[in-house]
Amino acid sequence: MSRDDSGDRRDGRAGDGDGAGSDESAPSIPELELDVARTREEFARTLDAIEDKLSVPAHARRLRDSVSRRWHDDPRPVVAAGVAGVVGLASVVAGVVRIARR
Repeated sequence: MSRDDSGDRRDGRAGDGDGAGSDESAPSIPELELDVARTREEFARTLDAIEDKLSVPAHARRLRDSVSRRWHDDPRPVVAAGVAGVVGLASVVAGVVRIARR
């Protein structure tokens, strides 16, 4: 099977849909090998994309790069986010301590 430009699967057989194609319309061995190679490459790209989406180190690296770019462009929003994070964490810790003392 191969893909046409719209992404739909087609079986490469000619005919009126009764499943009886001629030998002339059957793909050749080199065409089949090329189709298999393309499918393998597409599959490998898909697996790489899935692996990248599930990779915690890749997410951490992208976050670090994003923060670094933002820091160099304008550090005020990064500092504000950091301060807000520290205040939020301190509030959570204070709440847990208060509950534990009861």
